[in-house]
Amino acid sequence: MKKKYTKEMFLQSATGYCMPYSADECEPVPTLGYGEQVHPQTKEKFFHHGMDLTANGATLLAVASGTVTGLGSDPIHDGYIKIRYGNYEVEYGHVNDIYVGFGMDVVAGQPVAKSGNILHIGVRFDGEEIDPADFLAMLYQNCMSSGLVGDGNSGIEVPSVYAKDMDEIISLMTRYLPLYMDELRKGGYRPSGETEKTLQNVFVQSARKNYYFETLPSVTNPLGLSDRSVPLASKVQDLIIGDFLNYLAVRHSIFLSSWDESQKKKFLEAATDDIRYIDPLQNLRIIVRSFDVPRIASVYPDNAGIRWWTKAWFNNRENGEDVVEISREMAIKFIQGEIGKDAWLERYYPKQMSIYHNAIEMTRKQLLGL
Repeated sequence: MKKKYTKEMFLQSATGYCMPYSADECEPVPTLGYGEQVHPQTKEKFFHHGMDLTANGATLLAVASGTVTGLGSDPIHDGYIKIRYGNYEVEYGHVNDIYVGFGMDVVAGQPVAKSGNILHIGVRFDGEEIDPADFLAMLYQNCMSSGLVGDGNSGIEVPSVYAKDMDEIISLMTRYLPLYMDELRKGGYRPSGETEKTLQNVFVQSARKNYYFETLPSVTNPLGLSDRSVPLASKVQDLIIGDFLNYLAVRHSIFLSSWDESQKKKFLEAATDDIRYIDPLQNLRIIVRSFDVPRIASVYPDNAGIRWWTKAWFNNRENGEDVVEISREMAIKFIQGEIGKDAWLERYYPKQMSIYHNAIEMTRKQLLGL
């Protein structure tokens, strides 16, 4: 029996609403509906626990305020991500890249993953499976009634000097932005005086020239910026991205993969000379930077090379963690070094990696006497 929507099922979201991906990237055409279906290859009848749409590699977005509750891979949907929005849990299947971590809070319009050619959507309300088409219809009405475009865009095309590296920067922000913000809050890291002064001047001058609230503010455009504000938005965006990259270089020795050695050296020297990072451990005799938890990841196939699995070992545990089945495509990416060890472990062993990060942080606090 089809579940009817009631007032209690209305999705509440502090950050507004958004459709799963922008129609500008791909027109969402249903390829397989919910319920009793005929398999497109085998022609056999089966019950489809979700809905399939054309996606063609579109960037997938969080549809409301929520929390990531699941990440992984299975033989049916390959890579998948689950996000809880209030009483709803929404699953995206057939995803190639994931930009968020387990337990992370997300907001409407935030990129969370990249789809494959097909996107599978499954929806549950209070644990009960429902037709995703009904959920998407409700979501669309929410977008319309709130006045949002609902595709994660402000409607303004903002250029960036980092445009060619933007996918990698988003991936790095997914992992390191919480650490960056925490360092800023605690004073362990501070932007250069030049960056702070430039940002201050940009905002002051923009206010004097009435750049703000030229259009109706929305979740994706809270300052109501118009096309006239493109230079302002571009400048602020590049300043913030540049400072985040400075933090990664000084604090974690991480650089964009497109940079050669001379660029890395020049960038690191500039960041160090500007004293952007204040090392709270510099006066301790113990070498904290050498503290780590050993972790190993491996992949292996069956005898026919059809099914693949991954396994991990943390802190030299003899038996290691439970085996997780993965797609052949993901196994090849790992073997060829396209996915780093920690990124791999974050994807398939998020709980263990959360414990790993907590152990590092607890040790740091103990040494600092926090």
